[in-house]
Amino acid sequence: MKKIFTLALALMGFASVTNAATVDDIAPLKHSYVLVCEDLGARPGKGAIFGDGHFLDVTGGSIATNKGSVDLSAADGVLVTEEIAAKYGEYGKHLNYLRLKKTQDVIAMKVTAKSKVIIFYQDNNKDDRYPVFAKDAGLSDRYADGVRSERCSGEEGQPAVNVRRIEWTATDDGLVYVGDNNGDMFMSYIIIEANEAPGTPTVKVGEQTNEGGLWFREVSVKANPYKMEGSDEEIPTIVTYTTDGSAPTAASPVYSEPIKCYQDMTIKFQAYQDWGMGADEGFICDGADNEANVSFSFDAPSISAEGGNVTITSPYEGAKNFYTLNGGEATEGSSIALTESAIVSAYSQIVNGTYATFTTKSTTKDVYVLNPIKEKKTIAVTAADVVLDEEATATSTTGEVYKVENGAISADKMDFFVKNLSWGVVKDANYQIDGKEAYIKMSDTNITFFVAEGDSVDVKVICSKNACKNIDADDAAEDKLVNGCTPDRCCYVNVSGTPYCHLDAEGGVAADLKLYPEEGNVITFGLKGAEGGSYFTFQKYSGTGNILISSIEITPMATEGITAVKASENSSYIYNLAGQKVSANYKGIAIKNGKKFMSK
Repeated sequence: MKKIFTLALALMGFASVTNAATVDDIAPLKHSYVLVCEDLGARPGKGAIFGDGHFLDVTGGSIATNKGSVDLSAADGVLVTEEIAAKYGEYGKHLNYLRLKKTQDVIAMKVTAKSKVIIFYQDNNKDDRYPVFAKDAGLSDRYADGVRSERCSGEEGQPAVNVRRIEWTATDDGLVYVGDNNGDMFMSYIIIEANEAPGTPTVKVGEQTNEGGLWFREVSVKANPYKMEGSDEEIPTIVTYTTDGSAPTAASPVYSEPIKCYQDMTIKFQAYQDWGMGADEGFICDGADNEANVSFSFDAPSISAEGGNVTITSPYEGAKNFYTLNGGEATEGSSIALTESAIVSAYSQIVNGTYATFTTKSTTKDVYVLNPIKEKKTIAVTAADVVLDEEATATSTTGEVYKVENGAISADKMDFFVKNLSWGVVKDANYQIDGKEAYIKMSDTNITFFVAEGDSVDVKVICSKNACKNIDADDAAEDKLVNGCTPDRCCYVNVSGTPYCHLDAEGGVAADLKLYPEEGNVITFGLKGAEGGSYFTFQKYSGTGNILISSIEITPMATEGITAVKASENSSYIYNLAGQKVSANYKGIAIKNGKKFMSK
């Protein structure tokens, strides 16, 4: 018989991976375990430990909610056998949720020899998409494939189509990496049936519950019969336990009813043969120990803001809220009046009677206190010392590496909110701009500004000419345009999720730096404030490498409105209804020469 843990509400702060875990931090799966992937709530993230410490998210990845589900309580003769339903039916129905995708998306675990791993997954109707088990994260040194069930047809009485089960048995103790053979697939359950000693008790940690103002989780145990090697005779067992982390003995309390836990703790169990005289050290079931790791997890408070007035609200009655500004010291409070923009982080503390004080997950929000752009504003590098990065150079395979010290930009904090400012260096290259070496690096930087309702601005950005996906590509891939621009040999900027590149006066492609070396790195576009005004944020564009910016120039347009300005000053440009300049291949209602038309 097996010990079964569920993940529901058992994760403590897995989303934060500031100190990324490694395979050394994985807790071995010495006892049986059920990972309900949907209970994760979100992808843990690269370097995060999850599943009570038994799994490591090696490379990061995604989740899905549209890949069907598996119901372990319903034996169907194809996916869920009668045996599986009898053992695991209590876990019910859950989505095929957690993605694995070849070596791009891998998890790791530590199993014991002869343990069986059962995975339920959706394979997108592809026979070559299935979980593989390997000794390395690159999945090159693989173990033998597991045995796969038939794929479900989706007929009446069966789970969603394209769902399968795979069973694999470990030959040795040790680390196992799990990925997908080819493409991506999505898992609902990972079940570990460990090779446990006879008589090992089954242990289960219940859901986090509030009753009478106190939070608790209930640990229940099922005593399992002991069988001597070579005998079919079943001997009943008795289970003792401890709550202080020490190993139980025959003198420890005997388990008789579920144990309520009001704080994080570890409860350990030991089985003894029961001959009607109570627990006796002479009748210990060798190796038949187990444990329950009880932990509590609480959702973060919410942060709302109206201008600089910030409110923090916890979902838990009586919780105390705390906040930090720009990573500073924590302060207790539920409201803040900001006079300038800030990164606000918040968490709560919950007092659980006299037992414990819990700290919730934290959340973060950028709060803007900015003046609207009413006159020309320019961001540019004003100071920077470019120096040799000796540490990076020592391990470099491409020569010397340089970094910026004492860097500064011209950006009034009431006009722009700049966070995570970082720098890029272009040294001794023919694509430097006016001899500049230091640039604002948009891989980490976010720059936000505000445009009032009805106002329009023209934006001009000058990038270093190497700030593109592949300046040396032979093919600019014009058949794969992004907002009118070619993915290769093109500079982009990303403003609030919309990519922009350089277009000619007619809205056509002029972004290929090899074809337009004098202008391809100059990006111009228009923006208009929506109802209530709009915050626009420069951020990284994921389709390219690091974007290096020399300057950002924002100029208000005439106040009589977008129609008049477009007609008089930019008569050849095409705009969408939000006032953003678009290319000639834009589809939908557009504006040109002050008139609306349907662009097909």
